[in-house]
Amino acid sequence: MPDFDRIDLMNYAMYGNDFDPQWDEIRAFIKSNASAQKELEEIKRTVPSPHSGKRRLPNAPTNDPREAGGENPNAEPRKPSSGTVTKSWWQKILGD
Repeated sequence: MPDFDRIDLMNYAMYGNDFDPQWDEIRAFIKSNASAQKELEEIKRTVPSPHSGKRRLPNAPTNDPREAGGENPNAEPRKPSSGTVTKSWWQKILGD
């Protein structure tokens, strides 16, 4: 059975799983070596999982209509130029 070092254990902690046969040798090494088990637990505590956290896609759509239209985000939003007074949604419901 080959010896594995801390980098191998870190790779297993980050990317390995219990089902992939690619990781069979390192799983056997960890099961038979108490210090490797302790080291793996320490690595799992200190190194964040690559799957944690939320990734944002670079081309993800935004909810801001100014950004979607390609306008200057620092510009003020457009206001209707007509003289009519607009009511908010709750004023429309209450009839104010």
